[in-house]
Amino acid sequence: MNLAKQISARSLLIVLLIGGCAGGDITTREKGAGIGALGGAAAGGLIGAAVGHPGVGAAIGGALGLGTGALIGDQLQGQQNKQNEQQKALDQQRAEIEKNRALIDELKKRNIDARETPRGVMVNLPNVNFQFDSADLTPDGRSKVDQIANIIKRDAPNRRIVVEGHASRENAAAEAYNQRLSERRANTVADSLERNGVNGRNISSQGLGTRVPAATNDTESGRQQNRRVEVIIEN
Repeated sequence: MNLAKQISARSLLIVLLIGGCAGGDITTREKGAGIGALGGAAAGGLIGAAVGHPGVGAAIGGALGLGTGALIGDQLQGQQNKQNEQQKALDQQRAEIEKNRALIDELKKRNIDARETPRGVMVNLPNVNFQFDSADLTPDGRSKVDQIANIIKRDAPNRRIVVEGHASRENAAAEAYNQRLSERRANTVADSLERNGVNGRNISSQGLGTRVPAATNDTESGRQQNRRVEVIIEN
């Protein structure tokens, strides 16, 4: 048997032994070890031949290549694991986006204002859904909250629901009153959601007063937009 055939035979034997010991699918680390062993055996055989001991050279080269290949295989396996985790995170994000879009479509079919935000799906209940200067819902407002509750129960039963009340800035004397009104309106919507079957443990509410305006408070139309309750179906 010539030198090349001897080296190839020994290298193949090393790779087969690695694969046989592994059993089943070969990991990236084992592939790296096999490739390293193959290359090391070939290089060692050539060096050994130069000094008259091709078999010893192939064995030493194979052993050294095995260790080096395993280290390289570990690095490749780490990179593969990282890529798998990134892909899993992307798949989860896509799934969340699809679910949110489906929720928004269902809400808009019922003429309920909703949009996607980094926090999740935000549902807007403007001032017209409440009695004047009151935390009581109008008949149309109650109907909208009932429909929102039904959609949450069906399509997002385990997601956290945050209800936030907002108010317009009229003047300094009205700040405290508007803060309390925003809290009462948020509580009214949260209580209505729970009465309609949404899990109360998933619901929280707060009044933000004038701190997070949706529009300018310098015009009446802007102040109307700021008088609202938002229901956030969190991601």
